[in-house]
Amino acid sequence: MGSGSSRFETRWWEAEAQRKVVTTKNTGKVEVICSLIPGVDEMAMVGYLKERSDLDTLFALHSRHQNLSGDQRADPQALTVDCKANELWRLLRMPPGCGEAPWDWNWHPPLEGIPSEIAAEFHAAVCQAIFRIPFSDFVKCAFGYSTKAHFLNSLVDAVCDVRDNLRTEYQGRPWIQEIYVEVEKAFNQEYHPLAHWIVASSLNQKAGAPYDAFAANFDLIKRIFATRSFDVVLKRLVALDRRFAHGSQMYNWQKWSTDLDFWQCVDGALWSGKFTTPLVPPHWPSEDRDERLRFLDGFKTDAEDRAWGSWGKVVFSMKRLMVRERNSEGRESQYSVKKGLLVSMDLLKDSPNRS
Repeated sequence: MGSGSSRFETRWWEAEAQRKVVTTKNTGKVEVICSLIPGVDEMAMVGYLKERSDLDTLFALHSRHQNLSGDQRADPQALTVDCKANELWRLLRMPPGCGEAPWDWNWHPPLEGIPSEIAAEFHAAVCQAIFRIPFSDFVKCAFGYSTKAHFLNSLVDAVCDVRDNLRTEYQGRPWIQEIYVEVEKAFNQEYHPLAHWIVASSLNQKAGAPYDAFAANFDLIKRIFATRSFDVVLKRLVALDRRFAHGSQMYNWQKWSTDLDFWQCVDGALWSGKFTTPLVPPHWPSEDRDERLRFLDGFKTDAEDRAWGSWGKVVFSMKRLMVRERNSEGRESQYSVKKGLLVSMDLLKDSPNRS
């Protein structure tokens, strides 16, 4: 899995990354290259970092927010240039907040219940784990560097264990297997494919490899590199990375974990900028709608999303319709967030910057 297609065999971005680290005065580009560009030569990159006049600035910035390794914790000011460059490389390749296994082992597959609800629980467990994986792991896997995607590999190992545990539960208790036959039927395109994979493979159905669940994500990343414009690649990768971080930090799993419509909207926006249209049930309190709006509004802080103009249009339409709902003075409103998103999608069709 994760092998590049023939058009990526030259891996043109590796040489471009090394050239850019040497020539650019933009420290932000250096950070993105070291954090997100796959396959670059570590020894060469560390050597280029040593030659940068802003090495101390970069090192101070990143060592302030992350833990230094080994004896370097004692006196960072006394570090040699070699130590700073190597440590900076390590810090940039290990995103903040990472370090724990993504899968929540306190969650266990239900052994009884309504099949559709069990399917929704699997979906929530898988999606929460995916949000704990750094975006850089997806970039690595997209181009065949899967052995370096430690967190994504950890998730795959975990779901294989869950699959094996389910098979153990089936032994001697056919009623549990019968429940999961119905759970498998309950999965549809709204659920994450990896959640479906766990159940289908536990029943020994033909389900492919677990990495196949991310095929669409890998293809999107490959299309970004297919532009063969290094500046475009950097811009798109940092936008995805920031959107991914925002989703990880701000998505309210306690409230929205099994809301498949809203998750589908957010997941599509995270990866491709394409919007689905989540329904707004009439029983939703205004506080929940406001929180969802703030969550979506958070994506707008990304520089590339501002350039595209898409999130601003979506949020503006949602705000306008929510105001109308609040001013309806108890009457049943004829508006909804779904209609707001539909209006926004019409606007997006005519946007010259839409990608």
